[in-house]
Amino acid sequence: MAEITPFWFFLIVGVVLLATELLVFQFTTFWLFFVGLGALCAAVFAWLSGGAGFIPTTAVFAVASALITALLYAPIRRWQATPTSISDNNAVGQRVVVSETIQPGIAGKAAWSGTDWQAELASGQSATLSAGQTARVVAVEGIRLIVEPTAQ
Repeated sequence: MAEITPFWFFLIVGVVLLATELLVFQFTTFWLFFVGLGALCAAVFAWLSGGAGFIPTTAVFAVASALITALLYAPIRRWQATPTSISDNNAVGQRVVVSETIQPGIAGKAAWSGTDWQAELASGQSATLSAGQTARVVAVEGIRLIVEPTAQ
């Protein structure tokens, strides 16, 4: 049986991490995205070097992951935190189902339009919304839903 090369190892790891970030976390955390890009850089290094071993390829992976994180973390967090006014957003006014507890000052998640969104309580709301409860969307800020409790 053939031994797996560093190229194939890091290519597979990179694709799995990027797919997990996209399909499971839906680009909300970005940590797997950074490490996945680092793994793809390591795979490219292994391919271009014509057979570098695991030690130099792993070093490239670690350095590339650290550099990518250092370069992209702040801009992506700023982008995520920037409130945007989305005119005619069809989420506003809709009922959503809480999928992860939402507390005052602590974001959770709510299911809307077939996916889980980060969700926060609207200003002035003090109720805790548990998983399974419904809420009404009062605003959309960036990629976050701003919700308030609904009468059950």
